[in-house]
Amino acid sequence: MFRRTRYQQGSLTLEKRKRGFAVWVYRWWENDITGKPKRRKVQLGDLERYPNESAACAAADALRLTINNHSTRKNLQKTTLNTLWEHYCREELPLKAISTQDAYLIYASNWILPRWGNLLLEEIKTIEVERWLRATEVTDGTKAKLKCVMSAVFSHAVRWEFCGHNPISSGIPVGTGGKRGPSTGVRVSAKRLRAPLVLSPEEVKLGLAQLEFRDQLLVFVDGALGIRQGELGALRWLDCDFNNMNFSVQHSYYWRRGGHLKSTKTEASAKLLPMHASLKHALLEWRSQSLYNQPTHFVFPSERLKGSKPLDLASVLKKKIQPAFKKIGIKGVGWHTFRHTVGTMLAEMGEHQLMIRDYLRHANLHVTNKYLQATTTSKRLAQGKLVDAILPGGVLSASKSTLVH
Repeated sequence: MFRRTRYQQGSLTLEKRKRGFAVWVYRWWENDITGKPKRRKVQLGDLERYPNESAACAAADALRLTINNHSTRKNLQKTTLNTLWEHYCREELPLKAISTQDAYLIYASNWILPRWGNLLLEEIKTIEVERWLRATEVTDGTKAKLKCVMSAVFSHAVRWEFCGHNPISSGIPVGTGGKRGPSTGVRVSAKRLRAPLVLSPEEVKLGLAQLEFRDQLLVFVDGALGIRQGELGALRWLDCDFNNMNFSVQHSYYWRRGGHLKSTKTEASAKLLPMHASLKHALLEWRSQSLYNQPTHFVFPSERLKGSKPLDLASVLKKKIQPAFKKIGIKGVGWHTFRHTVGTMLAEMGEHQLMIRDYLRHANLHVTNKYLQATTTSKRLAQGKLVDAILPGGVLSASKSTLVH
């Protein structure tokens, strides 16, 4: 006979420490590898984080979900989104990239939890979420991200069997079959308000003329390689193979939380990029001037921080790059502008989409297509070919015109 797994409430106590704030400690029973019950405990946080018992109990609720995952008690599913979010933060969120963690925390604390946090999971309905997103005064891109975060949290709930379906992505109970996908879940548009800024080669040249050598080199490297802002910051001298004239983009830098060097976005992002002779010459000149020119040093180090971190590229953009392009009448330039520019320039030069995909190091062509735009000049040339095909002579015949009286 199998014994029914009992639902545990556990115990919560406040314990003093020799130094610092007292801590909330949660205790429960757990079977070890031999099946024998063993007492467990975990520190939920100190009084500074949870100033009263109610706040600590809310955090304990999330842990209680994990402890009672095998329980048959129906109350396991009677949980609020606040509790589910705490559980998600313990079990799932730490597995994601640090930048993703920060983004999820912002979306949850600023929008999702204030509106939905106190509701039970079963009370959150597809249409209500869709109406809320439509009424929220944020861009379509932010609405799409809010939907993605909510969907991820509910997918977590389904996996842990806290609820039977994900009302954000499908709205269909698990195991019932039927059509699945965006068309049956929350519908929001991620349409851009305007197309991304793309520069012409002449505009890049004019912008470079307004900059000093270091900032010229930043724009030159980004404009020639089309790498992401974090990858530009993370570039180190050991990533520059001057003998074989290649770049090995292996890392990306995240400036928040004190700064972190992390792996590139995808496997495709780690592919080699060629090094033009002009890039090699400019980088070697910069290396001869830099105080930090050892293999493990950043190519663009922060001198204020003695090379321990790369330059704050957001600050350089605001103080140096944007004012330089503003002088020639171009506003809204960002580091990603050069990535879009690279994709469009390569397309204008007639390069194949697969080559552009690999050059930008995208995982698939669908993403690459978002980076490609036809310029006014190329559209005018295309229109010329089209008109010449329709009307070789270039002039419409007026002999058969119909007059309307």
